[in-house]
Amino acid sequence: MKKIIAALLVSVMFLFAGCGASDNGGVIGSVNGQDVYQDEMDYYFAYYFEYYYQNYYSYYLSYMGVDLLDEESASSILGDFEKSAWDATVNAALIEQMAAEYGLTYEDNYLKDILPWGDYRTIKVGSLNSQLYDAVKQAMLDEMVVDESQAKAAYDEDPASWDCRKTSHILLMCDTSDEAALAEAKAKAEDIIKQLNEGADFAELAKEYSDDGSAANGGAIDSYFNINCQVIGESTTFYPEYVEAAFELQNAGDYTLVPVLSQAGYHIIKLDDVKSGFDAVKDMVMDSMKTVSDEEVSARMNADLEEARANADIKQKFKFRYYQEEATQPDTADDGNQQGGDTPEDQQTDDNGTEDGGDANTTE
Repeated sequence: MKKIIAALLVSVMFLFAGCGASDNGGVIGSVNGQDVYQDEMDYYFAYYFEYYYQNYYSYYLSYMGVDLLDEESASSILGDFEKSAWDATVNAALIEQMAAEYGLTYEDNYLKDILPWGDYRTIKVGSLNSQLYDAVKQAMLDEMVVDESQAKAAYDEDPASWDCRKTSHILLMCDTSDEAALAEAKAKAEDIIKQLNEGADFAELAKEYSDDGSAANGGAIDSYFNINCQVIGESTTFYPEYVEAAFELQNAGDYTLVPVLSQAGYHIIKLDDVKSGFDAVKDMVMDSMKTVSDEEVSARMNADLEEARANADIKQKFKFRYYQEEATQPDTADDGNQQGGDTPEDQQTDDNGTEDGGDANTTE
């Protein structure tokens, strides 16, 4: 029997096989005319082997009599890995092409130059898949229709939850438990207000003085919030002191004449926009009534991927080493998914890649 003890190192060998190579391991096929390369398939094969070796070696050996380190014994299982790796390579190309239909792109020349092709492709397709998730979700929301009478009824239930304001601010962060720090920040805030009273531009002062991430945008916060401190359409809330001061301002362009203290420090708040009454917030109400679950988005993406694959012109320019089309194969890849394994194919179709973040004047 041909032992493959060296397979313990297969992931390292595969990951670095294409490093610095200009041909990326060579062309092994094409998907709708787009070449796919050996290094990418090697990456996926290494992933599958390592995952099952780490998690199911004893199971295969004890209950199936299969030694993953014995090429002859494990040939059928290795065939599964090989076929799954090819399928993942094809799916990666299809995801890239589906993303392009939405105008989505990803390119990182630095990573592209230093990483093996398989590693870089995985990062690229992962990014495109996350962007594609957001695009598909938005498309699904856009397809939904909300009757205006339903929106009016929702608004009438609690107008205060919809009437809202948008602001800019200058934040001087400080330790609010330190009296000296508070006094210093307040004095600085008062000086900024004095400059505003003398005609200085709010946005320019925000860029110069604000400690918040919104400073680069002239202090502008792209969120509408209601009197209950709730950001419209989100779970984020604003500091109550901030909201109270903002709702005391009457007209767009007005700003607070005294510094506003919150847990973050002192704010100078400028009112940018006011939305009051159903006609002003109708679109917000209607948008909030459109909802789609992560499961629905994933199902749509999977269906789109299956359709794209069914209609794709896929050319395979190599022969499998282990996989035999006619053989009855143990469904190892599916077993791993059912037992909680997160394979590259799972990542391509399930991850949404959303990032959480917030301004310094908000609390989650």
